[in-house]
Amino acid sequence: MNKTFLITGASSGLGEIFSKSILDIAKTIIAVGRNKNKLVKLKKEINKLKPSIDVFIISTDLSKEEGLKKLFKEFEKQKKIKFVDVLINSAANFTVKKIDKINLKELKNDFQINTISPFMISKYFGLKMKKKKRGTIINIGSSSSYDCSENTSIYCSTKHALLGMTKAFNSELKSYGVKSIFIAPGSMKTAMGRKVKNQDFNTFIDPHEIANIMKYLLINEKSMSIDELKIKRSIYK
Repeated sequence: MNKTFLITGASSGLGEIFSKSILDIAKTIIAVGRNKNKLVKLKKEINKLKPSIDVFIISTDLSKEEGLKKLFKEFEKQKKIKFVDVLINSAANFTVKKIDKINLKELKNDFQINTISPFMISKYFGLKMKKKKRGTIINIGSSSSYDCSENTSIYCSTKHALLGMTKAFNSELKSYGVKSIFIAPGSMKTAMGRKVKNQDFNTFIDPHEIANIMKYLLINEKSMSIDELKIKRSIYK
């Protein structure tokens, strides 16, 4: 496929795993994350496995407006990259707190990284896709986009908003050949998943399986279109 990917949250979890799963269909990977050391390590791993792939890293904090601006500035510096074929909005924060313990700063922080940054990044690259009349945006939601549980009020609120955002972008951009896809997995075996204390971590979804599904959708997008995909665990404990 030889596509250019931009992946947020690439320094850990699903974003990192997906970055490693697309080596046979990517020509360029722009890995975005907070942890520069982990991004450098990811770049070395990819270059070792597939030296022909160009890997660019952008270390920035998308929970801050300045971090969002830095992403756009760093992308524009890369003169070699003219267009992003696939945008993966995977970066997120998962705050576990009772409602009465949550403050405004935490609320703003999580809405910035979970909803506002994906919106503005999708706008930035989505409008470029619109001009080219092609491109795919994948937003990583959650089962919390539909159902809610105790102590996760901020996360549930942001992921509900992300679902609405994905549908809105799809409504405006689909006729221009730009797909906006919402993937909502249940709890995954990631560092974020370990914050869920009232369930059995061993029953959580393997993020490699989610990465494979995302890749499958991209490979088979010519004759089918999936706007929204819920992925549930096989076992609940």
